[in-house]
Amino acid sequence: MTTQDDLKWWLELAPTLDWTFAKTYAKTAPHHYIVEDRTPGVTHDDMVRAAHVIRTFGSPGKYYSLTKIYLVSPDGKYRWWTEDDHFSDTTLVNRATTELFYGIQNAHPTASGVESPYDSVATTWDADHPIASAEADRVKLLVSGLWGKFPPHVLDLGCGTGRVLDLGLATADRYAAVDSSQAMLNMLLHKHKKVAAVYPVDVREALAARTFTPGQFDWVVLDAAVELTSEQLAQVQEIARLAVVTVSGDEWKVHDVAESSLERILALAAEMRAAS
Repeated sequence: MTTQDDLKWWLELAPTLDWTFAKTYAKTAPHHYIVEDRTPGVTHDDMVRAAHVIRTFGSPGKYYSLTKIYLVSPDGKYRWWTEDDHFSDTTLVNRATTELFYGIQNAHPTASGVESPYDSVATTWDADHPIASAEADRVKLLVSGLWGKFPPHVLDLGCGTGRVLDLGLATADRYAAVDSSQAMLNMLLHKHKKVAAVYPVDVREALAARTFTPGQFDWVVLDAAVELTSEQLAQVQEIARLAVVTVSGDEWKVHDVAESSLERILALAAEMRAAS
């Protein structure tokens, strides 16, 4: 788990360390770094712990076309980041001033303002919940009848770290993620950098605000851990044009809503004709 105590540890440690200037990037992207066993007092465990802190409490930012997770210092002066995909591989932490940006800054926001119970476990979630060897094939077979001529537009309610994308059920450019856990969304964007849309908000708030309209997405994937009223579930079914897929652990259920969706569209068309 990564908690506020870990964040406090890093914020107290970082200013005391001997940061080395990266001469190779002096003209292109000036920054400093620390390295395990070379920077005095910095061990591999420190680097791994710092990486968990940065990706739990940080936010996405752009370095040209790349999306990185940056943690900004409380005074707003510095941003820290790591480069390794796997936490256990982390050997260094980078630090740069927040005064410099590189490229268009259009990274998706992940800060929801909500302290989610999933924040503390986000960086270890995938390791603690590995995808079984046959899960992708099993789930793909389950939803095979829902595919049309083109890949589906998918709304993932309670997306977590993006298992739908991990399983190859959707393409990132046709995928919208909804979750109130900043850390979970950080992990999703660390893996799938070209996600089309991210909504850092509680699912129920998004539904109450009518953020999504009837038939807007081909599929709506709903994490069963998100508790919804019957009215909210009905709203979710309206948002889906073809199917609602509910997920509870490794159990996936498909609810075909294509017929009711078509009936709703035809009824709306009839109302519009009558009013014209």
